[in-house]
Amino acid sequence: MKKHLALWLTLLAIIAVLVACTTGGGETDTTGAGTDADPTETTAPVGTDGGEGTPGVDATTSDPDDTADPDVTTGATSDSTTPEETTAPPKPDGVKLDSDKLTRFLLSANALDCSSVEVEGEGMVLKLTSKEQSNDPHVNFNFKNYAKSTQKKSYKAEDYPYVILRVKTENCSSARFELFYFAGEIQGADGRYVTQASFNNASDKWQYIVFDMRDLAGWTGEINGFRFDYQLATAGAGETMYISDVLLAKTEEEMRAIAFSDADNPFEVVTDPVVEGKVEELLATPDKAPALDNSKQDAPAEDADLDLWFNHAYTKTPAEDITSTGWYTYMLRMAKNESEGVHMLLASKNGHNGLTVEVTDFASASGATLKTELMYGYYFEGVDGKTVVDPIPWVHDGQTFDLAAGRSYMYIIKATTAIDSPAGAYTATVTVKNSEGQVIKTATVSAYVWDFALPEATTLKTQMDLSWYNIYVAHECYEGDGGLLYKNYYDLLLNNRVCAYNLPYSDEGYYKDSRIVDYLNNPRVTAFNPIDWKNHNPSDNNITAAYNFLSQKPEWLAKSYFYLVDEPGNLDQLNQINAFGEQLKRLFPGYKMMAPEHINYAWNTENTLDNFNYVKDAINVWCYKPYFHTTYEQFRYDQSLTYWMTPLLEKNLGTFSERIYAEQAEGDELWWYVTRRPEQPEITLLMDTESIRHRILFWQHKLYNVDGFLYYLVNDWYEIGENNGLNKKYEHNDGMDAYDCYGNGVLLYCGQDFDVYGAVESIRLENVRDGIEDYEYLTMLEELYGKDVADAVIHRLTTDLSHYNTDIENFTDLRVAVGNIIEETLQKMEK
Repeated sequence: MKKHLALWLTLLAIIAVLVACTTGGGETDTTGAGTDADPTETTAPVGTDGGEGTPGVDATTSDPDDTADPDVTTGATSDSTTPEETTAPPKPDGVKLDSDKLTRFLLSANALDCSSVEVEGEGMVLKLTSKEQSNDPHVNFNFKNYAKSTQKKSYKAEDYPYVILRVKTENCSSARFELFYFAGEIQGADGRYVTQASFNNASDKWQYIVFDMRDLAGWTGEINGFRFDYQLATAGAGETMYISDVLLAKTEEEMRAIAFSDADNPFEVVTDPVVEGKVEELLATPDKAPALDNSKQDAPAEDADLDLWFNHAYTKTPAEDITSTGWYTYMLRMAKNESEGVHMLLASKNGHNGLTVEVTDFASASGATLKTELMYGYYFEGVDGKTVVDPIPWVHDGQTFDLAAGRSYMYIIKATTAIDSPAGAYTATVTVKNSEGQVIKTATVSAYVWDFALPEATTLKTQMDLSWYNIYVAHECYEGDGGLLYKNYYDLLLNNRVCAYNLPYSDEGYYKDSRIVDYLNNPRVTAFNPIDWKNHNPSDNNITAAYNFLSQKPEWLAKSYFYLVDEPGNLDQLNQINAFGEQLKRLFPGYKMMAPEHINYAWNTENTLDNFNYVKDAINVWCYKPYFHTTYEQFRYDQSLTYWMTPLLEKNLGTFSERIYAEQAEGDELWWYVTRRPEQPEITLLMDTESIRHRILFWQHKLYNVDGFLYYLVNDWYEIGENNGLNKKYEHNDGMDAYDCYGNGVLLYCGQDFDVYGAVESIRLENVRDGIEDYEYLTMLEELYGKDVADAVIHRLTTDLSHYNTDIENFTDLRVAVGNIIEETLQKMEK
């Protein structure tokens, strides 16, 4: 009798665990997983966790049966592979979910059924199946106690930088697996300790999902458990994932041996011999610029302790670097209607106080001059352990500088050509004087102007937010100045070929100030928001008033870009976009509207509807992060990339590139935008990014046939009260969307501390302007020789988002060659 009673009690306990597993706990998760926490970005429709663990769940809950199962083996076994696998992976550490007691280690299932089922050839595996549409299906897995029960073994997180799941999917609408990890003192789900990886939801074969745990906060100490958020969202019931193994790899080589097979390189570029031959011929175009004499010049009171040298403007020299390039002169290469700069650096073993630096205007032999500016570097300490320049204020007459011993100091000499500047050679002289007024260093800088001009209206359109509030608070201008400060900031951007979202003198689209007409007619203004950006409740009257005014000239309408919803991440926001589209169709014929996209989801169980085609009838300016062009095959080959499509969407709808170029062929525009992420290898505009990459980003714009570039804010000063925003704006996060960056959203600095009633430029803004002008060169090259030739030239620098050559001299030679080609070709055409 006692024996039967014990059996019944055991059976009831097992049933209770199964019931707890298969009933949803109704938990919510507040991590904002999958989102970029920039001020412009919204929360994705995924689960969240307030960072205090799952209520009532302890990942280390003791196992009621600590005895090991003799039939369970450690790691993956070679005889459990499916027929499509030809080579068994090595046996890694970890656990195989091959136990009829598995479910007792599963806790707090939400919006899914979970069970242990037998699969032919695999044995027992974990099965997770969605019960309904949900933004947060998940279950906790007590890894520690399962390993203790089945292996009598524990695992240290720091020994295993890779976690690998062996899975098989059925009907999964999402292709991103979110993994909360519990190690050391972490006992339950916490939004700070979570990561993601993509999987192939178009495959019905067993596959591996790899989580790179390197450098993730909290991945230390004994591994306690995981929460399997096996999809970020489910479109309906019946979306299933089987998990057969939780594997741990000690090295990248071991991880790749387990999870990857040999595959053709999806990044390989197929070249056309005829095109390549033409490019080689063009790149050999003679250079007409005069040769430079790189000899050092002796100043009247030459100071041998002071070293002076030059470097390209798309480099970054920290103050700790006092190694000369050996360039004692420099030649700027530029078209008409263009700006270019060069860095001049000083260094001294003993230091100098009270130095003054001056530069003459660039002048030709015939007396023609170019606008010449002298700026100096304002240094921030502790940027990735270095002291670097970002703000570059203008040097005022008589301004003195101190040069610390063993440190370099940067100046920027910038020349700007007019649209009618004579072509040919120009020279300027730079002098350095000591505190006594003696000239202790001198050098000559040259500029060669090609015989063609860049247009006023840039082919690559731009929009960047310029915060009126931040400007006036930082300048402590509370009484108002009739919009003069904002105008000064806007004009500085426009001089650098950048358009802010809102025009000076705009009034939410009512256009009451006649001075706005000068901006509407300015060819450099290529884009603006007709009713001010992110106006979430535009009235019919507002839109009608804007249309009635702007329709006076077709070119004004063509520059108008509505931006009403930012980074839609749920159906409510997508529906809002469609509603705005209907409103604009009625009131603003021929409207253009964008809604920047940084995430993507399938919105039906058939995987034929996602963020992009959900709003395709409303959106006609597609603004998205560049990583959407990455295919699953590319991501699979190189998981350092960011992947936000899904294989099933690619299978059903085509790759993102195929889809978006089809929209462009129908007349829509394509715009890119970047924020603090992605970073490495994709390019952003961060302060700690190599300067050369800022230029390369715009060559990639041309390679991918992108029409515009958006940046969320140029004066996101943090905190405004801290030196009026004059700081390196360090941002750090160790969570799932880990980042560690400087200067995000800051391309301008407040002029308050530099006696400027306006903005101070950054080195990064200079490179953005130069990149936009590079895009113009490449557009001219394409117009002269076709896209195949232009792309083949670009391929000498970059072939896709993650493959590019950062060699400074390669870039320099290529840019000069393109300028020479354009000049030579146009001159021949004129004859």
